[in-house]
Amino acid sequence: MSVGSGFSFLRRILFLGAVWIVITSADADSMVVGAVAVLTAAWLSVRLDPARQYPVKLLGALRLLPGFIWQSVMGGIDVARRALDPRLPLRPGWFVLEAKVPEGTPRVVVGGEFSLLPGTLVAGTRDGRFLVHVLDRTKPVERDLKAGEAALSRAFKQAP
Repeated sequence: MSVGSGFSFLRRILFLGAVWIVITSADADSMVVGAVAVLTAAWLSVRLDPARQYPVKLLGALRLLPGFIWQSVMGGIDVARRALDPRLPLRPGWFVLEAKVPEGTPRVVVGGEFSLLPGTLVAGTRDGRFLVHVLDRTKPVERDLKAGEAALSRAFKQAP
């Protein structure tokens, strides 16, 4: 294990450990199982997905957190309203939008964040483009994606 992958392994342990503590409400009875699960998950993640060339700026990522939470809540409310209120129109459709951020972690993060917008789902990428399903194809999907890409790319140290 190189120094770079050692730091990646340590960061993943810290992140996954924090997630475990939050999920279990720091229940002392779950810590032994959690330690095994966290170490195993961190080891597997380093083996399957080694450290990337686009590390995240912690402060940049933290700045995105309020918007991430807000979009999660609003996306859930929008989908629930559309599912429960027959008067709300559904105009589903697909968009194929060019991805401006590099392949790998930045593109995955943008796709995940964009999927939180009300009524959108990034179903994957192909040939440098996002495949986006929407519940209302009349919304400004391309504009929203560009704004999200710009905001998220600032959270990566080497992303353009």
